[in-house]
Amino acid sequence: MADDEEEVVLPENYTLTTDAGEKKSSIGFTGKGTAKYTNGDEYEGNFEKGVRQGPGIYRYIGGDVFEGTFENNIKSGLGRVTYKKGGFFHGHFKDGQREGEGTFQYPNGDIYSGMWEANRRHGMGTYVFNKTKYFYRGEWREGKMVRGEWRLTDGTTFHGDFQNQKPCGEGAWHMKGGTIVKGSYAQEILPVDKAPPAKEGEEVATMTKTNWRTTSMEAAEE
Repeated sequence: MADDEEEVVLPENYTLTTDAGEKKSSIGFTGKGTAKYTNGDEYEGNFEKGVRQGPGIYRYIGGDVFEGTFENNIKSGLGRVTYKKGGFFHGHFKDGQREGEGTFQYPNGDIYSGMWEANRRHGMGTYVFNKTKYFYRGEWREGKMVRGEWRLTDGTTFHGDFQNQKPCGEGAWHMKGGTIVKGSYAQEILPVDKAPPAKEGEEVATMTKTNWRTTSMEAAEE
């Protein structure tokens, strides 16, 4: 443990603090209160018949904080999670998972804004890379871009299909000056030479190499 980190002492018993005093259980309680759990988490907000219901703030022992609404103890509706390691998610939840429209800022500063399903990017959305300001915009499926646009900072764009987060198959580059270059990308999955040997049960580390083949070019109209 780092010197600047304090050792966390977990509570031995669950407690619920309300305007009427401290309780050892939330069973049957309706109203506002602050619950401290034996795993170190803490909840401050509304209860209904003993469960988290309505607006509240849930602080995890690891430092992440959720602020939003609960339904039958589970995150639901509009809410925001602020992560200790950096970044946040602001959007909709269903059954405790990111679901529907929302924006996620990652610790490295990248931002995805769009649709989610079961905690993964799914549907239409835009992903902006913090360092390069390049962005992907289009259709996502189970966390990965499958079809859409890749835009560079000078305005050059690629339109087509994607696989493994890279262009794949037929597509077209729309150059800054107006020229359109059509062709296709082929992908090749290669092992990472400098990666340590995979342990038993682990997958071998791989990288995706792309190769472009031009089929036609349309000059910009003067």
